[in-house]
Amino acid sequence: MADTYATYADLAAHKTLGTDYLVSSRVVAAARGAHIAIHGGLIEAPTTQLADYCASTTGNSYYSFQGVMCSGNSTLHISSTRFDEPTIFQVLRSMEWTLSWHGTSGTDQTTYIGGLDTELGAAIRTRLVAAGFSVAATAPTEIDGNDPLNIANRNSRGQGVHLELSRGLCETFYLSSDLTLTSIADTSRRTDAFYAYASAVMAAIADTWPQSRPDTGSLPQTVPSAHTVTSVAGYPGAGTVQMRMPFQLDAMGRVAVTTDPDKMLVQRSRAVVATVPGEYVGVPAFGSNVSRALFRPTDPIAPALIGEAVRDAMARWEPAAVITAIRPVVHDDQEGVVDVEVDVAPTNTPAADVVQTESVRILPGGQIVGGSL
Repeated sequence: MADTYATYADLAAHKTLGTDYLVSSRVVAAARGAHIAIHGGLIEAPTTQLADYCASTTGNSYYSFQGVMCSGNSTLHISSTRFDEPTIFQVLRSMEWTLSWHGTSGTDQTTYIGGLDTELGAAIRTRLVAAGFSVAATAPTEIDGNDPLNIANRNSRGQGVHLELSRGLCETFYLSSDLTLTSIADTSRRTDAFYAYASAVMAAIADTWPQSRPDTGSLPQTVPSAHTVTSVAGYPGAGTVQMRMPFQLDAMGRVAVTTDPDKMLVQRSRAVVATVPGEYVGVPAFGSNVSRALFRPTDPIAPALIGEAVRDAMARWEPAAVITAIRPVVHDDQEGVVDVEVDVAPTNTPAADVVQTESVRILPGGQIVGGSL
């Protein structure tokens, strides 16, 4: 079936960012590769979740274009050879390998592997088969990813892997085969098959590009080693001593500070989640766009928007932190009130142990109530 929109500009002229679709990305400075899902969200579920999980677990870059409409998300599909949303080129321009995640029809549980990076493709095939997954001998021409214009091949080497997962296979990754937006956004609904499949793919990349992946030990529980413990924004402080936030005085009338690394991480994370971009004069871009969901009705889209906003902001401003859970609640009976609970841990913590759960209530106008610090 032909695409409804031939280009991103055409799509953007008819659909609304933040309401009909989302764009999320993370560029990791030391990464040599990226996991991308240009047909994410409900266009081809759960490709966003697979790309995001693999990228965050191994410290690689990430991009996803996600359909989040109540229905008709297939109309947001732009073919891989014509996909031109500008952000993706910022992600791929310095990448040496790319894994492009896709979903295809079919009740069978099969993977089709294509793209011009045949070495990485062969490694993925070997690992998937060894893990007990079925891989087709060849991919149909329409999904073989061999066109140089395919977005998988638009990295610095001109070679990438185009991975197509059948609907039947994707359904095994979630309880009750539920691929609705609410289900795929809930990490607790992922099955062992999700993690086994992702682990096989990540292991294949590690085999082919060992220098591009930090030593994380056994997969999938671990997270990349931290190369820094400071906030990119430098707010509300970094180093061995950090001002207590919110601002307060100690018993001696001096500015209160903390030297506990865990508390420093948690209060910086709270600052990211609870700051509306534009509030922090020194760095206007600092903060998260959680406020865009304040006046939405209680529907599956609002929590998804909040989750994406928190993940994107934390990846940008706190690279030394890993989010292990986000629990957003949009209150039906209190218009414009959102509760956001975030579990954070340092990226160098074995098995990503939760340091602390930070709970923030955001009121109309951006006023923050609560928080453990």
